[in-house]
Amino acid sequence: MASKKPVQNLPLHEMDTNLMFEKYTIQEIREIEKKNRLDIERKKEELRIMVGERYRDLIEAADTITDMKKSSQNVMNSISKIEELCKQLKQNHLAKGTSYIHRPLADKSRKQTENHFYSVASQIKLLLDMPEKMWSAVDSQEFLLAAQAFLLSRHVHTGLQLEAQCSASILSCFPVLSRQWTAISHFKATILQGCRKLLREVNATDQQIADALCSILLLEDCTPRQVFNEFLLARTNAVQQLFHVSQQGIGIKQQICLVVQLIVKTVHQIYTVFYTSDSDVPASESSNLYSILEHVTKTTPKSIGLLDQIGSVSANYLPNSVIDFHPTLRATVTAISVQHLQENCQQWIESCIQSVKAGVTKLLGFVNTVKRLADIRKAVWDLLLQETNFPKWQMVCEKIFINGQVMSVWSVFLQPQFVDRIKSLIQYQLDSTAELTKRHLSKVVMELASPDERSMFAEVDLAKFIWIESPADIPPNTAWIPASQKTLSSGGGLLMKACTYTPTIQSLCKTFNDKLKTMLEDVTPYLNAEGETSNSQPSPFDQLADSPEIKGFVKKSTENCIIQVLEYISEQMQLWKKSLEEIQDQITNEITINKVILVGRFCYALTDLCPHLYNCITAVENSEKEIKLHTLKSKATPVDSAWENIQSMLSERHLDSCQIWVTYTSSSRIQQFRNALCTQTASDIISTITKWDEVDIEEETETGERIKSTIRVPMQASPFVQNLLYATCLEINRVFGHVMKRQVLQDMVQQIFDGVLDCYEHLLKNTHTKHLPLTPDTLALNQQRALQLLFDLKFIALIIPPKGDKTVNVKNRIKKIMDQLEEYIDPFDLDVFTPYVQSHLQKTSQRTMVLYGALTTASKQDLMLSSRQYTSGGHQEQHNILPLVTCQHRFPLLPLSTTHSNRTVLPQPLLQSLPRVDVVPASLTQVAASVLPRSSGNNASGGSFYDKLGSVGAMWFSNIGASGKT
Repeated sequence: MASKKPVQNLPLHEMDTNLMFEKYTIQEIREIEKKNRLDIERKKEELRIMVGERYRDLIEAADTITDMKKSSQNVMNSISKIEELCKQLKQNHLAKGTSYIHRPLADKSRKQTENHFYSVASQIKLLLDMPEKMWSAVDSQEFLLAAQAFLLSRHVHTGLQLEAQCSASILSCFPVLSRQWTAISHFKATILQGCRKLLREVNATDQQIADALCSILLLEDCTPRQVFNEFLLARTNAVQQLFHVSQQGIGIKQQICLVVQLIVKTVHQIYTVFYTSDSDVPASESSNLYSILEHVTKTTPKSIGLLDQIGSVSANYLPNSVIDFHPTLRATVTAISVQHLQENCQQWIESCIQSVKAGVTKLLGFVNTVKRLADIRKAVWDLLLQETNFPKWQMVCEKIFINGQVMSVWSVFLQPQFVDRIKSLIQYQLDSTAELTKRHLSKVVMELASPDERSMFAEVDLAKFIWIESPADIPPNTAWIPASQKTLSSGGGLLMKACTYTPTIQSLCKTFNDKLKTMLEDVTPYLNAEGETSNSQPSPFDQLADSPEIKGFVKKSTENCIIQVLEYISEQMQLWKKSLEEIQDQITNEITINKVILVGRFCYALTDLCPHLYNCITAVENSEKEIKLHTLKSKATPVDSAWENIQSMLSERHLDSCQIWVTYTSSSRIQQFRNALCTQTASDIISTITKWDEVDIEEETETGERIKSTIRVPMQASPFVQNLLYATCLEINRVFGHVMKRQVLQDMVQQIFDGVLDCYEHLLKNTHTKHLPLTPDTLALNQQRALQLLFDLKFIALIIPPKGDKTVNVKNRIKKIMDQLEEYIDPFDLDVFTPYVQSHLQKTSQRTMVLYGALTTASKQDLMLSSRQYTSGGHQEQHNILPLVTCQHRFPLLPLSTTHSNRTVLPQPLLQSLPRVDVVPASLTQVAASVLPRSSGNNASGGSFYDKLGSVGAMWFSNIGASGKT
């Protein structure tokens, strides 16, 4: 029984014929056969595909070799046949002899047939030669010659086709005719494609453009208007193609220059190729479209080298229809009117403006510096200088544009995009400058809040920074730099300390100034024109035409940058001001007030340490001369209104920070003063008691008896008064040093003085009197304390006298407070104490004038100038003598002024008749001198310094002797 094993599982070793017939049925064997045949066919097909793919070129080469072998064999056979025919012809000629020349009349028709045959053969030979000539012309971009060759070939083929219709033997004798025209006919599309491609070429000459347009006109049999529109369309596509992504590899500058060159050449070519005047005279005889058409329609193929040389066999049999052929147009060529030319040119310019605007804007988006834009502008300027001859360009624009306007390629196509890109770059740099400054300020403020940050010690204590010496205080080359060339940056650390510019402020200003310097260095090359032409050669365009606009934009953008920074500072100061009002923690408030002072100091230093800010606002020039003039603050430089506005805004922010500091400092100091003044505990009152001076006085009774007694009068201010004034001076020196503005100091003095008066009024309001019963909330005030408080108030009024518009009101308040304090003092004692109180008051004020110098600078005209004494002679003081007060008890070794007073010292008995000083005496010196012992005689008129010393010594020793005697 046959096996039931599946056919598809049959092993290869069982594929034996006898074994198959033994094990399988007939049906299974047929299936196996069928399967094997299918496998064989599949393998053959795979083999064919593999061979066809891998050896296709080899097979084609083998086929070609076989064809060439057959063709060569046919040629050899033809040559052998020709040789046999030539031998027969020679034998016939030798046999017939001279009688062979006499032809019968019947041979004339044969001769005509042969001539006709040779004529057809020569024309076919001409067709065979044409492809090579047309390919050569196309490769060399001589499209007009190629077009003429094609037209000649078409003319020859048309003639042969007409003859073929009359005589069928032509096609039978020359079967190559139909195949040759097939090889020639595609040249029309090739020539037109080459012409249209040439129209989009930037570097195409006027002659090439005219030849290409003439070729299109001849091949497509169109009108000049149609080829003119096609030329404009091709140029528009060329402009758009220059901005294509595929062109970005050539560089932005080169792309823009190609666009400019294309536009300029197009305008020139429109005039050269198409323009004709009203008298139908073309603009250019050599490259004008109409001149070329006229020339081509009158030119024969022989003159342009399309036919074989004269004397050749093929040239002798060419018919006259071929030899005298010249292209013709169906319609009459009509020149384009000037109006139509101008209208189309205007439309083309408008369309190009849109394309160039979009393309140039996109390209300039990849340019990140203004200096690069200046390089591109310079390249465009050089290109236009070469391409445009201004007189000719002016004439061309007047001819082909409406209203005869002269078109500036730079102004119309590129300048708006360049200016917009420059503005965006400047705005970006200034915005980044503002953001960087904000971040830097935030970082510095955060470091200021850190207690371990040692680099911020100068911001916490300015006095310590000023009086600590450092190696960088004096630059090593300071002696070799002329004074006219010195700047703040080259002045060294000592100059910075003199201006109270801390390292942090210098770093902030340097960062801001460097950013502005970078921006100016980038913009300056664009604002300075290079490569100007001579007077004889006009410039293509004014490179500085947009400089005022850019300078104005830099000026406005810089102002906006400063405003952004100041707005940020204002927001931070408002937050800090609110924090000072709400938070009562002293350490936190001190850190906050340091932040306020830091940003205010930054605003104060910005105009001095950022010279390029001045350049941005005024002239936008990055020259060292202007920086030096600004740094040294030359008065000869005219002041710009915008610069004044910037200075005003910065000064306003600085004063705002100072006002926050004044309010916080004065309120905290006054609160401490109020607590010490209004204290009720005995221990606090005792701690504020000062040592009084003991004065021996002698009085005469009604009986004439003289009685000696000792009185005690205040000789110095209370400790809390001294703490108030001294702490305020320390705070002023810590925050501002010696550069504190007088306006800020006056505001500080005014607020402190008003606070002191408020404290006194509050004290007197809550003090026990006969009108106010004694309660736990009321304060008791005795004569001694009232006298000390009166001394304190006069001392404060003398150190920081009231100023400003409210002086009269403040004086009235002081007088009222003094009157209330005097109510607690016995009137007789008050009359006795007053001269001595006044004397001690003047002494104390003079002794503490240096100690409270930070506050007395606000009233230095009252304290310092009042101490000067002038002689009636009016002679000038020596410049090397320091003027001081005449009573030099505090500083006995300091030199005195050479001037002296002519007045006499009041005698001792008149002490009791001295008037009381309510607020501030007119002259500290006069009042002090009135209560001091006078010398034995009037002041001598001698002016020498040693005479003065002698008189002073005599006065001292006389006083010592007098005191010893008593």
